[in-house]
Parts: sequence; structure tokens; C-alpha cells
Amino acid sequence: MSLYVLELALGLLFIASLVGLASGKRAYYVTLVSSVFLFASAVEGLNGLSGEIIPFLPTTIRIDSLSALFLLVTAFITFTLSLYLLSYEVKGDERFLAMATNMALLSAVVFLSTNNIERLTLFYELFAVFTAVMVLASETRGSRKATWRYLVLTQVFGIIPLLIATGLAYGAVGNLHHLTFHGLRENLENLAVSPAFLLVLFLSASLVRSGAFPFHVWVPRVYRSLPSPFVPVFLLGEALGVYLLLRVAHFVLPSGEALGYAVAFIGTVTAFATLYSFKEIRLKRKFAYHSVMDVGIAYFALGSSLVLQGTFLGTVALLGALLHVLYQVLYKSSLFFGLGAIEHYGEEPNICSMRKLLKGHVIALLMSLSVFSMAGIPPLSAFVSKWLIYTASMGTTNVLLWLMVVTIAFLGIFPLASIIQVRRINRLICKREVEREEVPFAIRTVTGIVSLASFLVAVFPFILLPWLTGSLEELGYPLPETPSQLFLGSPGSLIALVTLVAMAVIGWRIGKMPTERISELLLIFYNMGDILRFTADYFLSLGKSFYLNRILPIIKVVPKHELPLIRDYDDALDYPVRHLDEAMFMPLIRAVERLARWGKSKNLDMNALISGFAIAMAVLIVLLGVFA
Repeated sequence: MSLYVLELALGLLFIASLVGLASGKRAYYVTLVSSVFLFASAVEGLNGLSGEIIPFLPTTIRIDSLSALFLLVTAFITFTLSLYLLSYEVKGDERFLAMATNMALLSAVVFLSTNNIERLTLFYELFAVFTAVMVLASETRGSRKATWRYLVLTQVFGIIPLLIATGLAYGAVGNLHHLTFHGLRENLENLAVSPAFLLVLFLSASLVRSGAFPFHVWVPRVYRSLPSPFVPVFLLGEALGVYLLLRVAHFVLPSGEALGYAVAFIGTVTAFATLYSFKEIRLKRKFAYHSVMDVGIAYFALGSSLVLQGTFLGTVALLGALLHVLYQVLYKSSLFFGLGAIEHYGEEPNICSMRKLLKGHVIALLMSLSVFSMAGIPPLSAFVSKWLIYTASMGTTNVLLWLMVVTIAFLGIFPLASIIQVRRINRLICKREVEREEVPFAIRTVTGIVSLASFLVAVFPFILLPWLTGSLEELGYPLPETPSQLFLGSPGSLIALVTLVAMAVIGWRIGKMPTERISELLLIFYNMGDILRFTADYFLSLGKSFYLNRILPIIKVVPKHELPLIRDYDDALDYPVRHLDEAMFMPLIRAVERLARWGKSKNLDMNALISGFAIAMAVLIVLLGVFA
């Protein structure tokens, strides 16, 4: 009976996508109903759910406490997002945004629910395709460039490694139906390569999905191009990346200290994004860089838990990682919902336009909860998770973990400093008096609900206790005798607490300093940030070069003498597709072309045509899954 609830939720999301394509905003009524069934599936998942769903695309389902925890957050975001968008004035292509949002949520739910690696890869790709459509349909300045960058990274460094990993796993298992996490674990000796190579492939897909170094460059561009209320879907995507690595590293492939150190180091380097946040005055990009930092902290904690696996401190680190991922989805969603209130009136969210929103509004207090949660002010969300993360590493004698956690703690100064800086700049340059704008009741309500939820699960973490304890048990970590032991059961807990308070005080003081003076003091770190940015751009250009020089001549008919003339993705659009699967799919391709010509005759804009092409590609992907 419980699987029928999940099927009903997925069916409603699919119906919502069709309704959205036809009538836009009305789709969110259906999305709202689907969230109720998602909540029910997340609760039932505590007892374990397994079976097969989607008759035309048979998909094996196995929901345990870990996937149920992420499903719970997905259900909450689905509920609040749909309620919010019913009152929000969408500036882009409303129909394509509604369709793509619902399909992205559907893909995320199946990604979290399935234990079949082939289906997981399929819905990883569908999530990437439909989130790309969301960016493109936003029709904002720079949305097309942001879409290309996002697609290149997710395809070249995300789906391609995942497809290779799936192929290698299939070679070991020998049967698509049994290509599950458990099936791969039992057939590791049949792998044609080392399990470590498979781990690297999964790690690459995980890092791209989460927006971690060196693939973080898409995050600020995409978040700035997207209407603010839709950003929580991408925040869920960041959580999916962490979930993927958690699932593979603990349930499938043997992992040890080497992987733990590598993941912790990547997380530490990723956290340097907070320095760019401090320099940024555009609020959406500022919060985007904060999001990258939070992802880095989560990966550091996950790596620490792998290094300390089997010990009590490993439990503390893993719990900190889980909480930090979930907390940041909540308080960042609240922040972007708040910025959406500014966009609702047709203004760009910036330091001065915030005054119109915050003047005399209860929403100011509610957003402050989320802002200070992000900064790690006690007893709010990030403070709780960082306390656990710092406690785990500072309670050891491991020099490498100490070096990395001290770096993370130092970088933790800047979220609060950045907030104080915004307040100071607002008073300096925003002298013009503004009139209070009345924010729609639903927007205020949803922003408040998400802010309060972020506050409550931090102050009363036992709300999530059944999901957290179940996840720890399944991952093989020892459970504490009492919840208080997590915070007070290690010598490092007091050091961690003092460190957090000290960093908050320093952050407050730095935030009041002139920006130029701070930039002089931090010049060496900004130079390091530039190095990281150049490294990320190198990976991006490498992927672009590989596609244009190696992949393009295979999938498209391009004369050799014209290859050197193709310097960008736009240059490659005019060449015909080669014969790959042509016999099977050419009727459908011709139908899509006729649809595009019809759309052009109806004066649709290019964004709508490209979005339609992306939808057609998603259909092709599903067909490949059906006939596999």
C-alpha cells in the first residue's frame, strides 16, 4: 500500500508538469497535493519500502532511513515551493518553468528512492536536463550562457563518468534488473577495473551535482540567472550530490582513509568560495557563494567521517554532515524566497532594494533567522552542525584533520562578516527613503514557515531523530547513548564551542571594517581564490575542447576542414546529427523538427524552442531507459 502512495506522488508530479506546459501556474495546485504524499512516503520509509514502480519504465525502489531523510526535505521544499509560486509573478516563460520544475522534482524523488544504478543514472540525467530548462526558461540576461556552462559541466563531468561507472557495474553484475547497490557490492570481484576507479567516477558525478570544487563555477551564474523562488530546486540538487557519495561510499564500494582525506581536502578547498561572497555586492551571487562554502563544509565533514569510520567521532562527523546539508537547504531556501519577494515587484535584489522589503515587515525578522543561521550564530542551524563537525576533527590527534578544520574555522569568519558588511554598506550608500511594499500573504507565510522550520530543527534536532538514528545504523556507525553525548562526549567539544564563538566575534569586527582594508589583509587568500577559479575554468575549457574535437565529429556530420572553425557550442548547432540510432528515432526527430517549425510560425522565441528541444531529449532518454 505504501508504494502506491509514492506512485501517486510521482503521478501527480507528472500530471503537474503537463498542466504546467498547458496553463502555467495552475500546475502548482497539483504539485501541492503531491507533496502530501511525498511526506507520507518519507514517514513510511523509516520502516523500509521496497518494490517496483512505473509500469512502462520498471524501476526498483528501496527506501531506507537515509533516503527517507532526504525525501522528507524534498517533500517540504515541494510543499513550500508550490505554495509560494501560486502567488509569485513569474517573469520568464511560466509554462516551461512549471513543467521543468515538476519534472526536476519528480527526477529527484526517483533518484532518492531507487536502488538500481542504471535508473539512478537515468534520473540523474533527467534532473540535469530539466534544471537546465529551468535556467533557460528564466529568460534573464545571461541565462543562455549560464545554461551552456551548467550543461557542459553536468554532462562531461557528471553524466559521462556516471555512464562509464554504470557500464562497468553492468559488466560485473551481468544483469540490468540486478544492477542494484547490493548486487554490485556482491560482484566487486568481477569488476574489470579497481573499485577505486569506480569511486572516482562516482565522486566526479557527486561533486558536479553539488557544485563543489572544481565544478563550482556554474553555481553563481545559474543562481543569478534563475528567479529566486526556483533556486531551492538546485539546493535540493546539491543535497542529491552528497547523497550519491554517501550511498556509494558506505553501501557499495569499499572506502577508507584515502578517500576520506581526498573528500575532506576537496571540501576544504571548496569552502574558500566564502571569500568571493565577501567581495560580492549582488545578493544572489553572494548567497550562491555562501552555498558553495556550505557544500564544502559538508564534504569536509563527510570525508572526516570516512577517516574516523567506526569510531564515536566518526558518528559525530557524519551526523554533522547530514545536518549541515539539510540545514543549508532550509535556510538558503528561506533566503531565496525572501529575495523572491523583491523580484515579485520587478526589482533586482540588491543591497538597496532590500530596504523596501524589510521596512516594517515581519518578514525582516524571519529572514534574519535564516541569515544568522547561515552565519553560524548560536543556537541556530549552521552553529549546531558546525559544532558537531568541529568537535569530530578537534577531538582527534590527526594532524591533517586539524589543519583542515582550522582552515574551515578561519573561513567561518566571513559569513557573519559579510552580513555585517551588507548592513554597513546599506547605511552608507542607500540614503533614499523608500516606501513599504505590501508582500503577498502566501509569500510572507512560506518564507516564515521555512525560516521557522530551519530554526526548530536546529534548536530541537530530536524532530529528525528517527531519520538520523536510522541513517547512522544503516551506515554502520555506533550510536551515542544519549543525544547530549554528541555535543559533550568528546574533549574537542569545548574547543569547538570556543572556536565558533571566537570566529563569530572576529567576524563581527571584520564586518565593520572598510572593505578596502579587509581586501588588503586577505590579498593572499583572494589570490588563492583566483587560482581556484582558473583551475575550474581550465576544467571547463578542457571539457569544451574534448566535446568539440572528439565527441562532435562522432555525433554530427562535420567536414574536416570546418572543424577548426567551430570554437563554441553555438557554432555546432547547424550541423546535422550523424546516423547514431537514426533508424529508430528519426521519425521522432522529424516530429520534433516539425514541431519546432510550427512553433517558429507562431512566433515563439528561441528560448522556448530550445526548451522544447531539451524536453524532446528527455523523452529520448526515457525511451532508451524503456528499451534498455
